[in-house]
Amino acid sequence: MNAIRGEDNHEKLREYILNPDISIHDPLPDVLPRKFNEMKLLHIPKCAGSTKLIPRRDVVTGEILEFVEVDVEDVGANAFNSMSMHREPGLLEEITRGSHLNYPFWPGGFDAAASDAELPELAKLQVELNFEQLLTVPPGFASGHDFADAKKKPESENVAPSTNVDLLENLEQDLDVQQWLQMTRSESANNTTTSTNAAQRDLRFPAEFKDVDDEIMKADLQPILNISSTQQTFSSDWAEMVDMSQPITDFKAQIPSPALEFPFELDVFQKQAILKLEQRQYVFVAAHTSAGKTVVAEYAIAMSKRDLTRTIYTSPIKALSNQKYRDFRKTFKDVGLITGDLQIEPTASCLIMTTEILRSMLYCGSDITRDLEYVIFDEVHYINNPERGHVWEEIIILLPDHVNIIMLSATVPNTMELADWVGSTKKRKVYVISTLKRPVPLMHYLYTGAGGKSRDDIFLLVDAQGKYLQGNYERAVERKKEMSSAKTGGGGGGGASSNYVNSKQEQYIWTGMIDFLKRNQKMPVVAFTLSRNRCDANVMALKSVDLNTAKEKGAVQKFFLQCLAKLKPPDRTIPQVLALKDALERGIGVHHSGILPILKEIVEMLFQSGLVKLLFATETFAMGVNMPARTVIFDSIKKFDGLEMRNLKPGEYIQMAGRAGRRGHDENGTVILMCKTGVPPSMELRPMILGLPEKLQSQFILRYAVILTCLRIESIKVEDIMKYSFKEFKQKLQLPTQQKLLRVAEDKFAMLPTLGEHLQPLVYFYDKSVEYWKEKHRIMKFIVTQAKIQKELKLGRIIIITHGRHYNKLAILLNVKAVLGKDTVYKVLVLDHQFKAKDTKEDLNRGELYYKILSLTPQHKFFHPEGIGGHTVLDIKAVDIVGITKSTIKVDADVIIRNWEQRQLERFKDAPPGATVVKVVTELHQLNEAFNANPDSIKCISLSKEINVNADDEVAMLNYVDHLKRQVDDVLPHTNIAGFEQEFDKVYERRVLEINIEELRFKNSAKNLTLYPDYCNKLQVLRSLNYIDELNEVTLKGKVACEMGQNELMITELIFCNMFNDLGPAEIAALLSGLVFQAKIKGQPVIPPALKDCVAAFEQINDTILAEEQRCQAGIQAENNLNFGLLEVVYEWAKNKPFAEIMKLTEVQEGIIVRCIQQLDETLRDVKTAAIRIGNPGLQSKMEEASEAIKRDIVFTASLYTEL
Repeated sequence: MNAIRGEDNHEKLREYILNPDISIHDPLPDVLPRKFNEMKLLHIPKCAGSTKLIPRRDVVTGEILEFVEVDVEDVGANAFNSMSMHREPGLLEEITRGSHLNYPFWPGGFDAAASDAELPELAKLQVELNFEQLLTVPPGFASGHDFADAKKKPESENVAPSTNVDLLENLEQDLDVQQWLQMTRSESANNTTTSTNAAQRDLRFPAEFKDVDDEIMKADLQPILNISSTQQTFSSDWAEMVDMSQPITDFKAQIPSPALEFPFELDVFQKQAILKLEQRQYVFVAAHTSAGKTVVAEYAIAMSKRDLTRTIYTSPIKALSNQKYRDFRKTFKDVGLITGDLQIEPTASCLIMTTEILRSMLYCGSDITRDLEYVIFDEVHYINNPERGHVWEEIIILLPDHVNIIMLSATVPNTMELADWVGSTKKRKVYVISTLKRPVPLMHYLYTGAGGKSRDDIFLLVDAQGKYLQGNYERAVERKKEMSSAKTGGGGGGGASSNYVNSKQEQYIWTGMIDFLKRNQKMPVVAFTLSRNRCDANVMALKSVDLNTAKEKGAVQKFFLQCLAKLKPPDRTIPQVLALKDALERGIGVHHSGILPILKEIVEMLFQSGLVKLLFATETFAMGVNMPARTVIFDSIKKFDGLEMRNLKPGEYIQMAGRAGRRGHDENGTVILMCKTGVPPSMELRPMILGLPEKLQSQFILRYAVILTCLRIESIKVEDIMKYSFKEFKQKLQLPTQQKLLRVAEDKFAMLPTLGEHLQPLVYFYDKSVEYWKEKHRIMKFIVTQAKIQKELKLGRIIIITHGRHYNKLAILLNVKAVLGKDTVYKVLVLDHQFKAKDTKEDLNRGELYYKILSLTPQHKFFHPEGIGGHTVLDIKAVDIVGITKSTIKVDADVIIRNWEQRQLERFKDAPPGATVVKVVTELHQLNEAFNANPDSIKCISLSKEINVNADDEVAMLNYVDHLKRQVDDVLPHTNIAGFEQEFDKVYERRVLEINIEELRFKNSAKNLTLYPDYCNKLQVLRSLNYIDELNEVTLKGKVACEMGQNELMITELIFCNMFNDLGPAEIAALLSGLVFQAKIKGQPVIPPALKDCVAAFEQINDTILAEEQRCQAGIQAENNLNFGLLEVVYEWAKNKPFAEIMKLTEVQEGIIVRCIQQLDETLRDVKTAAIRIGNPGLQSKMEEASEAIKRDIVFTASLYTEL
């Protein structure tokens, strides 16, 4: 049996091998017979529904009466094809940050997308129906629709009745008050009936489906009277300054149930801001430092919690985001934090993040935007930052319509200008609310003490009322002089000439200062020392100073050890940690960018709790951190800004000085300026202390990522982004006027007759003449500045001029008046007709150019005066000089000018000219006769040969002017016709109007934008590097570049040239550090031998991009410079070396290294996203490994603000 079965299997196997049954042996027929399946008719392919059912409810009870079918907007819209708010939600995992593949939501304030183009042609036709000929009852129906009502419906019913009463208009119409009351009563009676009907009609749609703002912001919140003459506030079309001089007495009556109660009485500016928030208005709060701007933010967050919406709070720096997260968590439990590498409760109703994160979310179409009610911009004056200010502008431009903007800022001079820009961009009015004075006034002192007996030498410079005390300043100067003379007499060093004193003297001064502060109860103190190295040096110098009690030392030690418990044991013994621990126990802290982030947070928390009495800090401590002190000290008023050592600007000074004075604790804030080597000049101190901060200015730049994103989604044009930027705001304000001028010019042009064929030569003559005079004017302005020409232009020199109707006349130079910054004026005497004909046509002034063109014609080549002795004195400019002759006449210029000016007076107008004038006029007349008879009788200076012109451009320009003159001469025979001027008038008027229309069209177009040339240049760069094709379609490279946070071109080029394919994770991390590290290092960076070729390849790619940008004249961003100063450090860190060991490899401070590695992690994530996009799983896994290699230990320790 088994044998038989084995034979069967053998046979089956043999058959399978020899004759396999596979499809290639049995091909399908070319034509398959169709089988009818009637059940398929019952199945319809799924598609998005075009309508939906909504309930109609009873207004009183809320009971559902019926369901009504309504149309659904944007059917089939999703995140990949639509910018509408009605599109389908995206993927759940992308709900917070969005995706670079998504379209952003439509920005508020932009003109609505042109939907007319999508309508069929038939729908666009406007057909006027004759209602009388229409049938009213359909066949089979008992009744129909009566069109008579629609026909008789007055247009006035469609116009909403105005609730404003303009008293000025009524007074102009001489209306009696009784008449006015009678009219308003009759109108209100009519309006009552119509409003009742409207309310009944509105029952069809429930309030929950209407726009919230439309439902709330109706007549009850609109102003009753519009008395323009009594308004005391500054107002523009889109911004209004709220009057802060009057107290609000009925605040609780206006807001009976506030979203948030405060345990203290609110200031006027806080109440005004809250009232505007309740009205769903845009608010810009520009208040003094420590005035309480956070109250406005907290109320907005509470309102969004009440309305079940979201608020996003943005800050300029990550450290401030962490602090605000901790503060808001105490008040509101539902608070989230989003940073580059961390998301805490991303679904919370209040989200805190930096501006860069919000910008990324808006570009990526994050679905959080749908629920967003408020965006709060803290420290919005950061828009002035040259490197990051553009981020604020981009966000404001991109925010959708339904989002309300709240801006918080320090006091700046042009708040109205910024508010006007925001309002005009978003088409919403912005209410500007400013504080009138600081809640805690500041008193500014000069401290001239140097320890010992002089340690109490302090002089009040500016009192609490802002008065500058010059007498005290002079006493301080005298005291410092006495001390310095005593020192030099005793052989001491550190004279007034040096900037800083030596370390011993520095220690002596600070010891005396601290003693003075302790005795006068001026602690706690923030000492702004505008150098990281000096901060550390001061802490080291004060090792003998102890400001804490034993109990306070124990509290510091306990808190410090509790915070360090999160670190690995080796990281707890880093020199910086040990040094700071010792200083903090003595009540002295240090705060700057070189300190490790966790240590900075420890210092901030100890300072807030009063355990740090003296804090040495740099300028970054003053940026938004709400940590006021009793006293602020300035170690120096000079800072190095990366380019030069300069004095502090008023805005910088007041930002730091504003930290003095704790509200509720101190009557005054004390600001002390230390005068170590000498007292700064009064002319520097007064503007610094009392001057206005810098105006907010646009720092908008056009990034490649913005260009590529706009080209990818197509719905938003790059020109729109540029047009709505703060940089183009002033130009945008002029658009309505220019559009009106364009319409007027086009209407005028349409009424002009067309030019005949016979006038075409005159058109050519006009064009060439205009070009000739344009170049001639430009070269003459240059020539008269040359030293040799200025020597020739002496009094009595004969020159040839054309000025107004004085064509090609010989003129005697009488006077040269040069004013700096203005064109030089030349006073000349020319011949004229003895009796001037008063013709009305001649009085028509067509402009200087018209007469300049006529001067080129043969009719006006020479001047033949009528009568004898006619002359006039003119004031001309360099552009009126046609030529400079070699001839001169001896003249007494002053006598001639005085005689002429006397004869211009009414009583001397008929007086004969003086003998000197007659003599000069006679000589000039003789010269003119000779010149008319033979033009060669007067020789002219050859500008191109006899003048020493070194610049090649000017020589080329002179030759070009000669070339244009020859072209004009070629067409001159066409001007020698009868009635030339009448014919040319027609040509001139038409051509001037045509050119004017072209200029106005250019001004009204995107090409007139300041950034438009840079945009065109950057398009060329992208095209040449293959990021877009010839049709400006975005290629794969372009799509990858869109996803980069910074250095988009460099990173994309590295990915597409397979730079990372053969490298390990540590090498990749080290090389990419060159893109994010910005600080300077001493000497050349150390590069491991294995990476030298890669560094060279990096530099070659960077040079290629820079060369292309230079070729296309595109704006080059400074951040794109490669800096491999930390390459070795990052390389060793990624290879798992401890932090203490890598610190031995460099002099760069710990905090800067940590910041670099954290930024590097963001870059690695960008490359990882790009790897997914291009389908390179190997590169993706390498980026993940590199990210894991650097994300460890002290560098990525979680913030204490999020943990404690």
